[in-house]
Order: sequence, then C-alpha cells, then structure tokens
Amino acid sequence: MRKILVLVFIFTGSFLVHADIPAENICYDPMIRTIQVHKEADALSMPLIHLGSEERLAFSFDDLGPDLKRYKFTIQQCNFDWTLNERMDPADFIAGWREENIDRFEYSYNTTVKYIHFSAVFPTENMSPKVSGNYLLIVYEEEPYRIVFTRRFLVAETTPLTLSGRVVQSSMPGVQQMSQQVDFLVNLNGFQINDVTREIRTVVQQNGRTDNEIIILKPRFSRPGELDYRYDENITFAGGNQFRNFDIKSLLYQSEYIRKILFDTMTQVYLLNDLPRTYKQYTFDQDLNGRFFIKNEEHAENSAIEADYALVHFFLPYPAAIPNGDFYILGDLTQMQLNDASKMNYNFSRRGYETDLLLKQGYYNYLYVFREKGRVRGDETLIEGSHWETENDYSIRIYYTETGSLYSRLIGAYTLNSATR
Repeated sequence: MRKILVLVFIFTGSFLVHADIPAENICYDPMIRTIQVHKEADALSMPLIHLGSEERLAFSFDDLGPDLKRYKFTIQQCNFDWTLNERMDPADFIAGWREENIDRFEYSYNTTVKYIHFSAVFPTENMSPKVSGNYLLIVYEEEPYRIVFTRRFLVAETTPLTLSGRVVQSSMPGVQQMSQQVDFLVNLNGFQINDVTREIRTVVQQNGRTDNEIIILKPRFSRPGELDYRYDENITFAGGNQFRNFDIKSLLYQSEYIRKILFDTMTQVYLLNDLPRTYKQYTFDQDLNGRFFIKNEEHAENSAIEADYALVHFFLPYPAAIPNGDFYILGDLTQMQLNDASKMNYNFSRRGYETDLLLKQGYYNYLYVFREKGRVRGDETLIEGSHWETENDYSIRIYYTETGSLYSRLIGAYTLNSATR
C-alpha cells in the first residue's frame, strides 16, 4: 500500500515550506524508485551548481504506481550542518515562484515492470535560488505535506578562493596502513573574513557519504590570506576498498558477479555470494566510487523508459549474527543511507546476511558496511578491509557564516582524488 508522509508545516507568507523533516536523502514512498539528482548532462556528477550561472540540475524518478499523479517541488535552504534554516523566509532564498510543477513524464516502454518516468530541471525560468549554501529539494504529490522524497544539493558562489591539496597516507600512529589523510591549503586571494574561528566551517566528505563526514571548526593554522588544513591528523578517513560492482545492463546473460537470472512474476537477479576482503591485499579495480548509471543495452533507444526493473538478491556469508549492530549495503543504489531500506537480515539456515533491492537496469557500485547500534558512523573495514592506497573522491566545502548573517554561504567547493599523488 502506498504510504504518503504527512507532516506539520509552518506557514510563512503565502506558501507552506518549513517542515519537521530531516534534511537528508530520503524516499518516503515505496513506489518511487531510481531517484537521480545531478548536474545537467552529467549523470555521475555531484548535485552542485554555481549561484548566478547558467548551470542547471537535472532530477528524475520513476513512479511504479498504476495511476498518473501530479508532482511538484520546492526547495529549502539549510545550515552548513544540514539542519533546516528556519530563520529565513522563502522570499529570502527563492527568487520567483515558491513551487514548480513536474510536467515532464513518459510511460515505460516494453518493460515487464510498468512505471512512469518523471524528470525536471532546476533552476527554472520561474524559480531559482537567491543565495548560496546547502539546499533540500522537496518533491511532493499535489500538496506540500504529501512529501514523496527529499534530496540534498549545493549552490556555491563564484569567489576568488583557490584550494591546493592532496590525499596522503595517514600520519596517525597505528593506522598508517589503512587510513588516508586529507591535506589542503585555501588561498583567500583577497576575500575578506573577519573572524576565521567563528565564521568559517569546513566539511570534508568521502565519496558522497554522510555517515563519516568530518566537520572542521577551524583550520590548523590561519595566516593573512590563507587557511591551512595541512598535516592535521583529525582529517583522517579509513581508506576502505574499491567498491564492489555488478552489471545488469542486460538481463539476457549473466555478467561478472552474477550467479543466475530467473523470471517468475518479474526478473530475479542472484549475485554471487560476496566474500569478506578484510585481510586481502589491496588490488585496484576501476569503480564509480559508489555511483550508478542507468542503461539498457538490449537495443534500447531511451534507457530512461526502456530499462526494466529486476529484484537483485545479495548474500554475505557470515558464521553468526552480530547482536550489537547491523550490516548495510552502501552506495547510491541505497541513497548512501544506513537505514531500514539498506539494512540486511541474518538468515540462520544459510548462515549469512541477505537482502534484495528492486533496481533498474544499469551498472552499480556498493560496499558492505557494519554499524553498531546507537552510532551514526558505519565501519566498512570489517568486511571490505581498509588500505591507504584506495582510490577515493573527497569533496571539500568551505562555509562562511558572517556575524549577524541568517545563513551559511558556500564560498568554496572542491574535489580531491586520492589517486592523484
């Protein structure tokens, strides 16, 4: 049965915008699948645009429900730590209309699982962001309280700031062989900051993950015109391992890592049993750092509506259930979230953790992550191992909250790759 989230909204002006919802990538409707938000014409890009530029975000999703529905979207400005910014009225951060219709839709063609594919771009002629910072895209059915999903995206300013840096082997005692340290220097190039300690916050994120991101309250050193974050052991991440992958661009043959493909009421894809890599030597394998792309290579002209859905079965052999935590599948295929939708269950008869995910044809990356009960951060090292040589993407975001300001400006957004030495 379709479930729609009903929330209490705060009335501001002539439109309901603020909601008591987490500013996270969450899908509230099980009939909504394959949500994608990225820079237009680049399906593997970070959802980031620059304020005042001609850049646009493209977002899309599939509705597996039987009836055509009317969807709309709005945006909400957030603080640097992704708490909702309730100090600002929508008129302070939205130029134009407060909501937009999602009018572009197409019915799936020649698929066993029927769906309606919706897509839109942002900003539009009628609606755009006024200020930089963190934003939450809110998609809902007809009325603002009927939210179906939310997605984070970023609006950065074009400033004179530049960043130089690299990802190196950690200098922290005891973890050098398994960890990476992110060293970087920010040159302000004339950008004026009154109080670095109070007004600057820096966020470092690994492969788009939110569970292990690091918020830096102040640089290790600050000099006139420079913010120095080099040689700081606190900016250390487990290197992890290359992402696992599977390829279901075709459902007619078994590609690597697929054990069998069956069809009953729908296509069933059984992956090979995944084995722990905890103590294996590091081996480079080209990956997408957790991303996926949609593709039907079986003579499809438009994969957006001609790619079919399959139920993909995962199995991780493990001798006994761990009572103080759970295993999760982590990647963009699970919205990079450690939640009920990505959690695995222990099968005592098979002696292992299992789950299945309904996924659209394409190419997918994923990891197995363990999280102790009561903790936010997941631990990939238990199953995947961890190596300082692993290739990872690190995004670095510089936020400036000027004294007396109502919001955190995003004055710099950069990416470092650990393979660039």
